[in-house]
Amino acid sequence: MSSETILQVQNLTIRFGGLTAVNNISFSLKRNEILGLIGPNGAGKTTVFNMISGIYEPTEGSIRFLDTEVSKMPPYKIAGLGIKRTFQQSRLFESLSVLDNVLLGMAASRSWKLGTALFARRRLKNIFDEEIMQAEELLSSFSGSLSENMYQKAGDLTPGDRRKLEICRALASSPEILLLDEPAAGMDPNETRELMNDIARVRELRDGIGIILIEHDMMVVREVADRVIVLSYGEEIASGLFEDVSKNTTVQEAYLGSNK
Repeated sequence: MSSETILQVQNLTIRFGGLTAVNNISFSLKRNEILGLIGPNGAGKTTVFNMISGIYEPTEGSIRFLDTEVSKMPPYKIAGLGIKRTFQQSRLFESLSVLDNVLLGMAASRSWKLGTALFARRRLKNIFDEEIMQAEELLSSFSGSLSENMYQKAGDLTPGDRRKLEICRALASSPEILLLDEPAAGMDPNETRELMNDIARVRELRDGIGIILIEHDMMVVREVADRVIVLSYGEEIASGLFEDVSKNTTVQEAYLGSNK
């Protein structure tokens, strides 16, 4: 496993008026690492994602992707560098097919220019044909159910397959970092077990990728995360291996539930 740090977050803080939503958070992410970000509702987890992905600009602190400071960049530039995310609510194009959604995920990494579309139509067709083949291969490698239903409308998929498709679409542009925001939300136990296998498969499909996972299902976090960070009221209260963090009294009281 590579020990290269691909994301460095230092003293990250954001205030909305007089409310401090995230206060002085610092952590790093290495290649091939899965980092779990957990905590109760309102702890600031999605706000951290929104700052990393450029939706919010931090009030203070630094976010470095490899050698680039990204804390003041707009979302499209951050995505173009290789940081992709999923959301709690579905962002799929429901009227389009599974395959089309994955092809749209590839759009950000396309290298051809307008001149290619206007004056090199045969070359453009070859590019599209190659992308279709790559999308089909990705679907086949990532999920048998998605591959079998690649021409079905995304809106007709089961909740579990919709979540899988969102991850697959994010993978289509070969990201360096993948931010997964509650991927197991709404899934039944069988779908959750499949999801855990899918997340593990991401590292096989994209060697070197780093993943940050927000999740309330502790079984998912325990099984897939290499280490975890626990937030409460916008501040870090613990970090380390899940087995150690889950025994922390402060964590039990704040999130997992006190045994008293």
